[in-house]
Amino acid sequence: MVNGQRKTMNHSPATADSWQIKPLPEQHAELEVDGTYTADEFIAIQQGFIPRDMDDKWFLYFADGWLNFHRSWTGTCVYRLNIEPENDTFRATIAQANRDPQQYRFQSDKFDVETMAFLIDRILLNRFATLPTPGKMAPTEQQKLEQHLMGRPKGTISLRILANGNH
Repeated sequence: MVNGQRKTMNHSPATADSWQIKPLPEQHAELEVDGTYTADEFIAIQQGFIPRDMDDKWFLYFADGWLNFHRSWTGTCVYRLNIEPENDTFRATIAQANRDPQQYRFQSDKFDVETMAFLIDRILLNRFATLPTPGKMAPTEQQKLEQHLMGRPKGTISLRILANGNH
């Protein structure tokens, strides 16, 4: 790895050695979650994601039953999600969220779980997902949050309600 860039350009799964990363700090929350993935979805999750350029804000890799979510610029571990086999599916029941205010500013369990699901859907499963928000936000603030979370816009859709009720 050179200056935080991946070693190769092939399609090998992301690993902890693919990026410069920091461990989840001792100051973190344990969250109960309930999610299920199909075998095909789990295969995609295990591939992880290595940023291609500065606009990619996340580095994701799967190891030892945990999907690890790191910010690409700093290497900070923000989330970890435990995913284990259950019959013919894969279940997520435990997550961890960074609570070190020097590394991560959000402190909402609900927002963190929604953000993990959003990142999995958008980055790893390549499907449409609605941006989570940590409470009521103006559209301009939502755009700033999406830029912070995701970098460049990647095909968003929004509904605008006009004053007369027409869409």
